[in-house]
Amino acid sequence: NYGWGEASSAPTMTGEFSQGMFSAALFLKDFLINKTLTSFDDLDLLKKSPLYENKGTKSAFEIALLDLIAKEHNIPLYQLFTPNSQRQSIPIIKMVAGKTISEEIDDFKKALDEGFTKFKIKVGSNDAKTDLNRCSTISKIGNDKCFFSADANEGFSLGDAIEFAKEAKDAGISFFEQPILATEKEKISEITAISTVPTCSDEGVHSMNDVIEIGEKLITTGLSLKTIKLGGAYEAYKCGEKANELGLNVNLSGKVAETSIASLAISHVAQAISQANWDLSITNQYLIEDPVKNNLKITNGQINFENTVGLGTELDTILASKFIQQST
Repeated sequence: NYGWGEASSAPTMTGEFSQGMFSAALFLKDFLINKTLTSFDDLDLLKKSPLYENKGTKSAFEIALLDLIAKEHNIPLYQLFTPNSQRQSIPIIKMVAGKTISEEIDDFKKALDEGFTKFKIKVGSNDAKTDLNRCSTISKIGNDKCFFSADANEGFSLGDAIEFAKEAKDAGISFFEQPILATEKEKISEITAISTVPTCSDEGVHSMNDVIEIGEKLITTGLSLKTIKLGGAYEAYKCGEKANELGLNVNLSGKVAETSIASLAISHVAQAISQANWDLSITNQYLIEDPVKNNLKITNGQINFENTVGLGTELDTILASKFIQQST
């Protein structure tokens, strides 16, 4: 048997460029050769490697090892975390981010027709007033049938973030994600204290220690978990369980643009985790081509979980061949 894993390059989130990830992957490959892998506990091999950080690269290997172990036991991957699925389906978040408001409205209406009810509006590239108007315009079309979040990806100034937070509820927003730089923890706490909607950490979540600090210091009231930030699917699951213990809302998310390999990995976390109040965002839905043998399907705006062995898919090497770059 063999396992598949995947991680996107996200320099602004993990510090990893694709070239560095490839070099780190070669290092991990050599490190793992001849190592014994017989049980779930052996995943600690990755933590014990001398490679510092590179959590995206490590997450790809961790997911592949989870896939392999689950296949060896003839079970779905999520059962490595917990024996029973916590849910049979989960709503999928659709991103709203266009060049113009008319383009965004057209995309939003199309997504509504496809059954989506959960949306993330990208903000922070404009001033707060402009983004509040965008959010209000889009949310009113939803006629209270939809759930909207706003994600600034650290893009707002403190002043704009405060203005947006104060008026977010009136603009139809249900939570406000990563308003300013994640390093500005005290200022984020101030935004959380005055915000009319719950706040969410994303770029500020890279470890279990971050989860604990966010919960104990009330930096935000929820968080977004990604495998590339945390080092894998099992790490995301553990951080989600700790977040739930601390009373934090949980969003599970992929990174643009992952295939169904990484998207299925985070969906297995969604099956196992106790709470995912802020739903799941996967990114294979944005690909023109998803080069796998069994792609993760969205029906009426949600994933209906299937019984799989392991991850549930593998790379289609023929479809993927045109995307593969060989090292010289």
